Amino acid sequence: MRPLAPPSTTTTTAATTASVSPSTAMPAALRAGALAAIGTWAVVVLPALIGWVAAPESSVGWFSAVSVASAIWFLGHGQSVGAGPVSISVTPLLLMLVFVYIAVRWGRRLAVTERLRVGAGDWSRVAQWGVLPGFVIGYGLVSAVLALFTLGGPATPGVAAVVGSLLVPLAALGFVLVRPDDETAPVFVRTWFRRGPTWLPSVWRTGWRGAGLLLALGLVVVVVRLVVSWSAVADVQDQYGANVGALAVVALAQLALLGNTATWALSFLAGPGFQVALGSTITPGAAHPGLLPLVPVLGALPQAADYPAMTYAVVLAPVLLGVWLGRRVDAELEFFGNTRARLAATAMAGLIAVVVVVAVTFLGNGAVGVDRLSAVGVPLWAFAAALTAEVVGGALLLAGALVLRERRSERADRPAADSATTDSD
Repeated sequence: MRPLAPPSTTTTTAATTASVSPSTAMPAALRAGALAAIGTWAVVVLPALIGWVAAPESSVGWFSAVSVASAIWFLGHGQSVGAGPVSISVTPLLLMLVFVYIAVRWGRRLAVTERLRVGAGDWSRVAQWGVLPGFVIGYGLVSAVLALFTLGGPATPGVAAVVGSLLVPLAALGFVLVRPDDETAPVFVRTWFRRGPTWLPSVWRTGWRGAGLLLALGLVVVVVRLVVSWSAVADVQDQYGANVGALAVVALAQLALLGNTATWALSFLAGPGFQVALGSTITPGAAHPGLLPLVPVLGALPQAADYPAMTYAVVLAPVLLGVWLGRRVDAELEFFGNTRARLAATAMAGLIAVVVVVAVTFLGNGAVGVDRLSAVGVPLWAFAAALTAEVVGGALLLAGALVLRERRSERADRPAADSATTDSD
C-alpha cells in the first residue's frame, strides 16, 4: 500500500481561500434546534407523566397528560392557552428561564462547533445565514409537532403559538451571539454596535447585569415574605387534602410562577404595586387583596391594611440600584472629560435595564381565568415610568455628582499649579 501523496501547494491555497457555504451548517443547526425543543418539552412532560402515574384514581389516559404538558410547554413560551371558556395567558417566568437556559446550552455548543469548523473568516456569514435560521427552524418544526399533541386535549394554544414559541430560541441565540465585546462573536454583531457610540458595548453588558439585579431584588423580597408568612402558606396547602404526587405537582406549578411574583415585588418597590385579581391592589400605600383563589403561595400576601406614608421609602431600593449602575459605567469607561457622552452612557445603561425588566414583566402579566382573574400582574405603563425615573435618575444622580466633584477638584488644583509656575519664574 502506497502512502498518500501530500496535497499540492495550489490545492491547499484554493482550499484555504474558498469560502464556506452557510448551507453546510444547516443540518447541524436544524438538529440542535430540534434537540433543544425536545429538551425543553421533557422538562414539563416528565413531571406530567409522573403525576399521572402517582394518581391512580385518574380516569384519563397517559396521552391526556402529554397533551396537558404540551399546552404548558407553549404557556412557558409566552403563548396563551385556552381550556374551554377559560383563557390562561400568564407566562410562568421561571419555567421560561429554564427553557431559555436549555436552548442556550444547545445554541452555544452549536456555535462553538461551527466556528471551529468554518474558521473565523467565514464564521459571521455562516452564523447569520446558516446557524441562526437553522436553529430557529429546527425548534419551530418540533413546536409544530407539539401543537398537534394538544389537539383534542383539555387545553390548546392559540393560532399563532408555533410562531410565538420561537421567542425562546431567538432569546437563546441572542444570549450566545450578541456579545459585542467578545472577539468570538460574529462580525455582523460587532458591526451593528460599531454604528453607535464607542461606549455602547460596555453599556450593553452593564445594562443587562442591572436588569438581572433588579429581578433578583424582587426575588429576594418574595423569598423573605414567604419565610415570614410560611405558616399561612402551609395552612392553605393543608386544605388541599391531596396525595403526595398531587402536592408535588402543585408545588412545581407554584415554583414556576416564582419569577412572576418577583416582578410583583419589584413593582411594589417601584411604587405602582400589583394586583392578583380585578379590584385588588397591593402598593406601598395600602393592601387590599380581596377574595383570592386557593393557591398556597398567595397566603404570603399581606392582609388588608393602610400603610403609613413612610412605606414609600421602599422606592429607594431601585434608586440605589441605579446608583450602582452609574458607578459601574464610571468604573468601566473613560470619557476624557466628555460630560455629554458620560451622561448619555449612564442613562443608556439604566434604560437597557428597565426595558429588559419591563419586557419580562409584560410576559408575566395576563389572565389565569375569567372575571376577577382575567387581569393579574403589574400596571405596566405606571411600572415602566416609575422604574425609569428611579433607576435612570439614580444612575444620573451619581454621574452628575462625580462630574461636579471632578470639576471642583480641577478648580482647586488650578491655583496651586499657577502658584508653582509663578515661583519657578
